[in-house]
Amino acid sequence: MMFKGKHSTVYVRDGKAVKVFKPEFKYNFWKEVRYLTVLQRRDFVPKLFGFYPDKLAVEMEFVKGVTIKDFVKKREFDKVVEVLKKCLDICFYLDRMRIQKEEMNHPQKHIIVADRIVFIDFERAYENPNPSNVTQFLEYVRRITGLKADIELVKRYKEYYRIRDYNILKSLLFTQ
Repeated sequence: MMFKGKHSTVYVRDGKAVKVFKPEFKYNFWKEVRYLTVLQRRDFVPKLFGFYPDKLAVEMEFVKGVTIKDFVKKREFDKVVEVLKKCLDICFYLDRMRIQKEEMNHPQKHIIVADRIVFIDFERAYENPNPSNVTQFLEYVRRITGLKADIELVKRYKEYYRIRDYNILKSLLFTQ
């Protein structure tokens, strides 16, 4: 099995994914390695088995599941909401770590729903004192469910990234 992207090609064999970057995207290779390494203790990234700078290849767990896009299409609303809550919690964790993942307002191919939620493709991630993973994902939630976050709560959350503000925002969002 093989998947082609703009920056890399992913080969799947023996339960492992090997992501090979094009030579002009060497910096993306190092970012992918860095963030997968930093986040390894968390269960929301693929297990990292190795990386090979000479080949610009990253060997990691292949997560068998469905993209969030396909999950949302085929499940009842209650199950979708549970997955969206978990994804939002992961986005909050990334915000607190000051890691901007990018693409969270259109994560259709970047979140895999399996026996756990897995975020993939960290090659565009970067450190940011004001990350917006939660706010980007809220836009995605609004688009697919119609649920809207209170703008004042979003602003308060973005000001300090406090867990209390996040919990209020999340609670009110999903009780509409």
